Amino acid sequence: MTPKQFALLIEGRVSEKKITHMDAILDYCQEKEIDPSEVKQLINRNLKEKVKVNAEDLNFLPKTARLPV
Repeated sequence: MTPKQFALLIEGRVSEKKITHMDAILDYCQEKEIDPSEVKQLINRNLKEKVKVNAEDLNFLPKTARLPV
């Protein structure tokens, strides 16, 4: 599986199940019975940024400045 395919799979889970990107990644790992550290090479920059934004929204990470979109 390529990083792009993985990102599309995770995006599909996010929209289908209405969960965060991190939860979607963990859900995928649990479903496939693999360790989350094994998918780190599949997480591309865009997906990593979305996970970071989700974590900031949930106050898991300190908020960083963002441009309004």
